[in-house]
Amino acid sequence: MIGRAGHDVVHVVDGVSALTAALQKSPCDVVAVAGGDGTVGRAACELSDWGVPLGILPLGTANNTAMTLGLSTRLKKLVKSWQSAARQPYDLACVDDGTVRQCFSEAAGWGVFPLAVAEAKSNPSLDQPRRRLRRDRKRFKDLAKTTPSRHYEIEIDGRDYSGQYLLVQVMNVPLLGPQLEVSPSSNPSDGALELVLAGEGERASLVSLARLGKVPVPLPFQRGQRIRIRAEDGLMHKDGGLLRHAPGKRTFEITVRAAAIHYLR
Repeated sequence: MIGRAGHDVVHVVDGVSALTAALQKSPCDVVAVAGGDGTVGRAACELSDWGVPLGILPLGTANNTAMTLGLSTRLKKLVKSWQSAARQPYDLACVDDGTVRQCFSEAAGWGVFPLAVAEAKSNPSLDQPRRRLRRDRKRFKDLAKTTPSRHYEIEIDGRDYSGQYLLVQVMNVPLLGPQLEVSPSSNPSDGALELVLAGEGERASLVSLARLGKVPVPLPFQRGQRIRIRAEDGLMHKDGGLLRHAPGKRTFEITVRAAAIHYLR
């Protein structure tokens, strides 16, 4: 399909680890990333600051990054558009726990959402994407109803927002997981992150979010470039992947990297 659209395929790799090695061997004009949000995010983090744009072929369940960029779901149309497509700058973020520093593309967070991810991973399914979305939203809804809030020490650009929360989400895009519009005003090209904080007062809104995919009134959020979170959770997520830690308080520093990559759109 890519060849028929008039492009030359320079490399074909089946994993991120082989990607930079291939580019060092022979540079190219565009990296086509075929897959879901996890694949897209890993490729973006691997290629940050390389200067080569990414063209997404959305083949995943949610495709939140492609939806954020307003990309067509018609693959042939997407590939044909690359010749004249604009380069859209896209921010990335880094989370540092004092031991490991990792990149993420869409979101990172604590509370009810990583619990839902853990349940989904413990019961994998090969159903159709729409059925997976419904299943994952139901898991999130059930946990939003019953999960107790926890205390988090939070600072964003020097301002304190510590408190009891059900959901603590650092968002670079509007959508989270199974197409949940957690942060509708997030813009991955504005050089800032949004920190969504949902406490007991937002429990009903989280249930509505799971049921409808969005909420009538946005969840409480703050915007900034440097976020510090001190959490006792032994579980967090980064772009939907789970990170487990030993029990006890741990401090996380999250910073934004403005225009770290570019997508074709």
